[in-house]
Amino acid sequence: MPDRDDEFVQLVRENDARLRKICRVYADGAEAHHDLYQDILVELWRSFSSFEGDAEPSTWLYRVALNTALSHDRSKVVRDEATLDTDHPVWTDGMSRPDERLDRDEKLDRLYVAIDRLDDVDKALVMMYLDEKSYREMADVLGLSESHVGVKLHRVKNKLASWLEETPV
Repeated sequence: MPDRDDEFVQLVRENDARLRKICRVYADGAEAHHDLYQDILVELWRSFSSFEGDAEPSTWLYRVALNTALSHDRSKVVRDEATLDTDHPVWTDGMSRPDERLDRDEKLDRLYVAIDRLDDVDKALVMMYLDEKSYREMADVLGLSESHVGVKLHRVKNKLASWLEETPV
């Protein structure tokens, strides 16, 4: 049976891009992204021992990460202390270091600006949609019905498309 620490590291590695997207949506600026990412990792680690496999690991991870992001105080001062060392196992094997900047592609930046205008639940829906989560998975994470997820996603897509048309490249 694999070691629980190894399971945790593997889960974080497999979901690193997803966690970074959540941070980008729910925190402003590279330092705030880093701070939120650290908070999410801490909360994932704290609750990992109680994860019993009742849900898919990625669904559980989403739930913890989104709850952490939603409760994260955007206005608090970014902490310099209590961060994971850059040689921690989570960051090894070619994975991006936490202090590296996220992709600055102009279209992606415009999309994130538009997403930032959404309320927190709609942001979560967009993130899961971009990660190709099923309506069932989205409903499980957010506590909504699958049909409500479909209706909300349709409305959010229209809203984003309208906002993106307002600010051409």
